[in-house]
Amino acid sequence: MKVVYAHTDSLYVPIPSIEKAEEIQEILNKHIQDNIFPNVMDLDEHPMDLEFEKYYSVLGVGATKNKNAGLITWKDGVYLNEPEFVCTGFALKRIAESTIGKETQRKVIDMWIGQKTEDEIVDYCCRRYNKVSHGRVAKTDIVKRSRVKADRMTVQCGCKKKYDITYVSNLLSILPDAYCEDDKCKKRLKNCTTVEGKRPTFGGGFAGLLYYNEHVNPKNKLTDSFYHMACSFKSHETYTDWNGMKKPARYIAVREHDELVNFEPDWGKLSQSEVVQKIRPIFAAMGWDIAKVQLDETQKKLGEWF
Repeated sequence: MKVVYAHTDSLYVPIPSIEKAEEIQEILNKHIQDNIFPNVMDLDEHPMDLEFEKYYSVLGVGATKNKNAGLITWKDGVYLNEPEFVCTGFALKRIAESTIGKETQRKVIDMWIGQKTEDEIVDYCCRRYNKVSHGRVAKTDIVKRSRVKADRMTVQCGCKKKYDITYVSNLLSILPDAYCEDDKCKKRLKNCTTVEGKRPTFGGGFAGLLYYNEHVNPKNKLTDSFYHMACSFKSHETYTDWNGMKKPARYIAVREHDELVNFEPDWGKLSQSEVVQKIRPIFAAMGWDIAKVQLDETQKKLGEWF
């Protein structure tokens, strides 16, 4: 038998039927218990016992660790009335992901385990890619969700004194070489770390949060949950990073959907993050060329020229 996937204490192998799986389970247990791990302590139950837990009618295994999806038709000794869809490691299970991203990935996984052809899946993905890249989706379907955690918005000096990043940002924008306020400490604030001791970075949605708190609603800053997306700003628009440095604005974060009205999504970047990156694990597992998905619908194919 060829092991197609393994995780923790589980092995996944292709077997033609449930009856065959039960037969192999009995053979393996007898061999293991008699020859490899005999019950030397004479326990009532042998400590080593392989269990046949689930039977998949179809299973798709990703190219990277802990990514798989399939349909279970038998579980814990019982035939299921309807196949049970299971999925591990894919973004569609995360509440923070965008509606478009989750819908795209779920559809492609359904087609994948439904054994649709490469051409069928590529055609769907290409249409989905063009729908996003040309802005034919609602902003509310393209935003992601996140939440502000206290530690995420805090930096600390080497002496362990903690600061709110807004305070540090404002101070360093005026005094780039400002020192820690602890009288016994002589360290510069620009050398602060996160509370975990790492270099602070604020990209993606949190960069959008800094922009919002500085330019959109400084009197009512985002301090809890928020929506965010990649955005097309004018080239001169910036936000102040935690260290007081100006950075180009690339993302927007908002408290409510209606605040998105004055912001234009970066459809090119979003077509990559919400379509291409969501389908990449499946294409990698199958060895398919993902570049086929990114053909612009306005481009003619070779056959169309003739």
